[in-house]
Amino acid sequence: MDNNLSQEIHLSHYWNIVYKRWKIAAAILLTVLTATWIVSQLSTPLYRSAIVLQVEREHPNRLTIDDIWGIEPSSQEFLQTQYALLRSRGLGERVIDDLRLVSDPDINPEGVAGKSPEQLADLKNRLISQLIGNIDVRPVQYTSLVEVGYVSTSPRLAQKIANGIGESFTTMAIERNHAAVRQASSFLLAQIDQLKQEMGDNEQELQRYKESKEIISLDDAGNITVSKLNELNSAFTAAQNDRIQKEIAYQTLQTSNPESIPIVVSEPVVAQQRAQLGLLQTQYAQKLSTFKPEHPEMMNLRLQIEDTRQAVAEAIRDSLGKARETARTEYLSAMSRERSMSAALDTQKREVMKLNANAVTYMNLQANIDNKRQLLDQLTRRLNETEVTSRLRGADDSNIRFVDRAQLPGGRFNESLTKNMKSAVPLGLVLGLAAVFFLEYLDRSLKTSEEVEQVTRFASLGVIPSLSAISGGYGYGYGYYYGKSRLRPVGSDPDPRHSDIDLLPHTNSRSPISEAYRAFRTALLLASAKSPRVIVITSTSPREGKTTTAVNLAIVLSQMGQPVLIIDADLRKPRLHKLFKSSKPDGLVNHLAIDTPVDQIVQPTFVPNLFFIGSGPIPPNPSELLSSEKMQLLIDSVRSKFAYVILDSPPLLAVTDSVILGSRSDGVVLCIHGGSTPRELVGRAADRLRQSNVPVLGTLLNNLDLRQHGYSYAKHYYEYYEEPAKTTPRRGVFGRARSQKSG
Repeated sequence: MDNNLSQEIHLSHYWNIVYKRWKIAAAILLTVLTATWIVSQLSTPLYRSAIVLQVEREHPNRLTIDDIWGIEPSSQEFLQTQYALLRSRGLGERVIDDLRLVSDPDINPEGVAGKSPEQLADLKNRLISQLIGNIDVRPVQYTSLVEVGYVSTSPRLAQKIANGIGESFTTMAIERNHAAVRQASSFLLAQIDQLKQEMGDNEQELQRYKESKEIISLDDAGNITVSKLNELNSAFTAAQNDRIQKEIAYQTLQTSNPESIPIVVSEPVVAQQRAQLGLLQTQYAQKLSTFKPEHPEMMNLRLQIEDTRQAVAEAIRDSLGKARETARTEYLSAMSRERSMSAALDTQKREVMKLNANAVTYMNLQANIDNKRQLLDQLTRRLNETEVTSRLRGADDSNIRFVDRAQLPGGRFNESLTKNMKSAVPLGLVLGLAAVFFLEYLDRSLKTSEEVEQVTRFASLGVIPSLSAISGGYGYGYGYYYGKSRLRPVGSDPDPRHSDIDLLPHTNSRSPISEAYRAFRTALLLASAKSPRVIVITSTSPREGKTTTAVNLAIVLSQMGQPVLIIDADLRKPRLHKLFKSSKPDGLVNHLAIDTPVDQIVQPTFVPNLFFIGSGPIPPNPSELLSSEKMQLLIDSVRSKFAYVILDSPPLLAVTDSVILGSRSDGVVLCIHGGSTPRELVGRAADRLRQSNVPVLGTLLNNLDLRQHGYSYAKHYYEYYEEPAKTTPRRGVFGRARSQKSG
């Protein structure tokens, strides 16, 4: 089955929770209604009168201390502050003084005559606390309106004090405005005087500093030091350029061809010699056409040409030497001039840097004076604005205004009995339902087959309902517990055989519970591939109906027409001999301890096909007897003679007998008291069976109130089986015969 479907919770589940504990919810509802009725009867009549005020921010042109320091509270903070002021002790004291409530006969009937100042102060303090406690402030959402109410036992007093609160609060706001303006003006005047004094001191300090550092002006246009630096910088640049030019000229004279140097070839001597040389060369060329080179005249011209060429070379050398010396002298002079200008420039730079260092302090002093002068101008302007605004708007103007004044209350403020009861009913229902669901949350018991399977991890074989959950008019008094358990149909024969619930499938086979046991029988026989024959019935703890389950299971098995044996293996608290009214003392203990034959301990019962073996006397060592070899031989012996063998064993967590018997059987059935046994105990019992490797056939949920745990469908199912019982006069015989044929 799908987990989501198996765990689905319907509204009927919650209804079952409420139905199971409806008496608790009803008791809580009755308690709340009773308490409300008592309080309503004993409460003193109260009356409430209220005013509506409009609370606005102060005028934006009116200067306050917050404005001076740049603090701008939000509108929400401002309104919350006003609401707190409306409930302050200062306002309460003012209202008492303005309305003279100490001497009001409605508040102080004794008057103030004869009272000491200490007594009057104590009375006034008590009145302040009482007045503050009776004020309620209700802001009107999304507006600047606020409703201020006062609750009193006197309608006239409620109206009077409500109006008094508004008037006193308005007056207090006006006085606060007065105080704010005075405080702001006093603060501004003090700040202005202080700034003037500080500015005078700073200006004197600035003048002394200028004189000590010989600062005339920091302006570049009027600053001599900076101007001189600029001049030296220009002169140094010019000297540097001149030195470079002279150096280039000198290097040119050193490396260039002398004849290509203009300054050399333009020398007069060189020019004259070169002209003479040219003339001689021209004559030689002219005469060469007439005379041969060997001619004496030609030879003479050649000698003159050679002498002139040497004279030209000598003139060039002399001119080049003079030019080089002149260039070198000019170069050295330019270099010297550049160095002197560089030294002067460095000196002037240091002077300027010193001036800049002095200028930093100077500028700081000047900036401080300028800032204070600006602040002084601002404060003076704000002071003038505050004074002008106060005159224009008037100091008595308030940001608190009456919208509605208090009216005389027309009825009680505290609700009447009818209104209180209308409020008490839902409150009682909510508290009752909360208690019911809280108790259900604290309930750790198992109530459904799904919960049993989840905790034990064993299959669920069925649910046995409690008789209180089955309608049908039988009137059974019914209880599953370890000990007494009685059931008797209303008007039936008080035969002792018919008074045990354990015999219900025999005495009333048509009952819904008998049908439940037959369903359990079917599930048990189909629990494994091979139908179990030796079955141990146990429970987690005492009083969970294991003996009842064992007896009724044996009865429904015997109704199938086959012999069934039930053995009372609970050697500590046996009960089967009482159920079957056996007077025979011999039983299982006799066989295991003194070898009493099996035929002597097996006894027939008044239920057809059902036999039982009693426990016999209480032994001192039950576990040893049940774990003996004789017990195994006994089980093997009865297995061959009976179709089914049912063993009623002790509780699982109390002793180990059930584990011993389970290991010798085909399987164990774990009985659980539905809605009672804690799931922690059930889980421990399942773990014990699992750890002992005992075969477990499944679990059975006993004595479960179907109406309280979501089994309403099963109730209608069982009612279907009761219908023939109500109309058939021969119900007992027919029902029994039919049950024997059913399987």
